[in-house]
Amino acid sequence: MDIREKHLINEKTVLLTGEYNDRGELWSRIIEGEETFLVRKSPNTVIEETLLHVGSNFLGARRSAKFLLSPTRMHPISVNPQMGILLFPTKSLKCHCNIWFSLIHVKNANPVGINQIEVLTSFGHTILIDMSERTFNNKRQKAIQLQEAIIHNLNCPLNFYVEPKKGFYISKNPKENNYFIEKK
Repeated sequence: MDIREKHLINEKTVLLTGEYNDRGELWSRIIEGEETFLVRKSPNTVIEETLLHVGSNFLGARRSAKFLLSPTRMHPISVNPQMGILLFPTKSLKCHCNIWFSLIHVKNANPVGINQIEVLTSFGHTILIDMSERTFNNKRQKAIQLQEAIIHNLNCPLNFYVEPKKGFYISKNPKENNYFIEKK
């Protein structure tokens, strides 16, 4: 298992979420390109350190989103507007099972049950989450609105990323804390 001490979010980062190690410490599970690995820091800390490297911070990114969007909860955040890296959460920032999706890598969301969807991403990954399609699409739409506002304000072009078609299938048993990951 690939475990890293630190990591910066980049244009290949598909998502990050919390995962507990065997000692009960909250680490980050990161899907980046065609690989997955753990980072010995919480997802919020990974995001904070990435933002600090590009001249911002978590509080500033959240305040900016709140300013640019109508009042809402669980704001998306812009991590690196020049590279088109914008993240949006699926749950409260305090929830260990919150998934931060990178907007540029979310392709589609399909319902598979009551309040359960499969999110299809770049690199052929599929992530099963407990959320209605409507709620997920609302969060995604808020992220798109934030991106459009930032692009308009910066007057910079939108970036696109092309990826291969392989991936992972990620699911979570409601009775467990961690996600199960298998190659497609």
